[in-house]
Amino acid sequence: MKKTIILLVALILTLGILVQTATAQITVSGSNGKDATYGSLTKAAGAFLALNSVTQAGKNIVITITSDVTTESGLYPLTGAAGMWTSLTINPSGARTISGSPALPLIDLNGADNVSIDGLNSGGNSLTISNTSTSATAGTSTIRFINDASNNTIENCTLTGSEMVVNSPTSGSGIIFFSTTTGSTGNDDNTIDRNYITSAADASRPLNAIYSLGTSAKENSGNTIINNNIYNFLNKGAASCGINLGNYTTAWTISENSFYETATFTPTASVEYRVINIENTSGLNYTVLNNHIGGSSPECGTSGSVATWTKATGYGNTFYGIYLNVGTGNASNIQGNTIQNFSYTNSTNANWTGIQANAGDINIGTTTGNTIGRPTGTGSILFTAGATGANFYGINITSSGTVDTQNNTIGSITPSNAAGNATNFFGINKTNVAGTTTIINNTIGSTITASSINASSASSTAANAQSVYGIYSAGTGTVTISGNTISKLTNGTTNTTAATAGLIDGIVCTSGTNTITNN
Repeated sequence: MKKTIILLVALILTLGILVQTATAQITVSGSNGKDATYGSLTKAAGAFLALNSVTQAGKNIVITITSDVTTESGLYPLTGAAGMWTSLTINPSGARTISGSPALPLIDLNGADNVSIDGLNSGGNSLTISNTSTSATAGTSTIRFINDASNNTIENCTLTGSEMVVNSPTSGSGIIFFSTTTGSTGNDDNTIDRNYITSAADASRPLNAIYSLGTSAKENSGNTIINNNIYNFLNKGAASCGINLGNYTTAWTISENSFYETATFTPTASVEYRVINIENTSGLNYTVLNNHIGGSSPECGTSGSVATWTKATGYGNTFYGIYLNVGTGNASNIQGNTIQNFSYTNSTNANWTGIQANAGDINIGTTTGNTIGRPTGTGSILFTAGATGANFYGINITSSGTVDTQNNTIGSITPSNAAGNATNFFGINKTNVAGTTTIINNTIGSTITASSINASSASSTAANAQSVYGIYSAGTGTVTISGNTISKLTNGTTNTTAATAGLIDGIVCTSGTNTITNN
């Protein structure tokens, strides 16, 4: 009888250990009194709530993900409210997944500082963090920074999310979401580095891959988005962005990121797309540097056989590669970016724009020129409109501030349309607004390749004049156009209307005070 009881007790203890081991997916070390194994990060018995419950001042805490956790609730954020640690690192012991589907942020850094989520180990990017919720609840996200969460780093992870609430002046979300409500300074000096950021499901893509919306006097500032691959991210049925910086967001750096589509992209509505969108007329000193937009793999693909970012016909979708609507004073910079390898087809006359300087003081290529298309070859960007009057803009300047555009290359572009319709081309365009505009040392077309710019539609219908402009300025301010090279532009029109037949203009200025030299 004694032996039976002892065996039974031993069996119960063994089963208890096995159950504990099976549910112990997260290990905490280096903490004040909370070193243990946990079954989750964000549930009631999870690691975050435990660490929040006592002071962790001066501690260097490590949270190790030892196996997959697929039922995170997002209920408990990481706050550090009881006393902030010196550092807190979350990393995987191997290829691991943290996921759930709450209508909440999955991982919420609520006033937490000095947190590093690092997915890197010997296997490469081995930590996947995913919120699969398709709820339209404001704030649903995969990782959220809120209430002065600062000096944090998210790196070497795969981050995925699904369709989230439509962004507006007062609400919004993204796979990564920077928000502020009750803090005092905003979420500052955070870094998003070397991650793969994409949709959790193709049928429910997010509205923003990364979105920032601050609060008056609590701006989200000094954050850096660098070296990330952001792909398959545009929502098929709603206006959406890759990186979207909204109100009360200032002085960010967006650098060395790649934006691409791995398969043919087929929208389900005529909505607008902006890959990098900065929309804050009081924001200053943004840097958009050395990003790649286009192709079906990082850096717009590789040399040789390059697959394009292909957008199918069926709807008319206005497109902007880089869009800045910013403030005046401390100029923002768009430098060294590459936009190429597109096959983009619309069913309407919606426009396609590489770089849009919508408002504010902006330097475009003043230190390192941007490339839209390629300097040689043909057809790096194929833009096909579905109705007459569509426009292709390499660089479009509608700002009444000071815009300095230098050293940029716009070439290997084929706008097209049905034979009777017109698709117009503008290499650099300045609209009818005031401001000081400088257009210097840009190359539009190619000195080597014939028909580098090829507006290929016959545009034969008399009313459908097709125009090709190297530089066009209707600006009412002061415009300087100097040292530019405009070469090998072709207009395929057969239109016989005298005023429009075969129109190709190198430089046109219709108003303002213009200085045109050495082109």
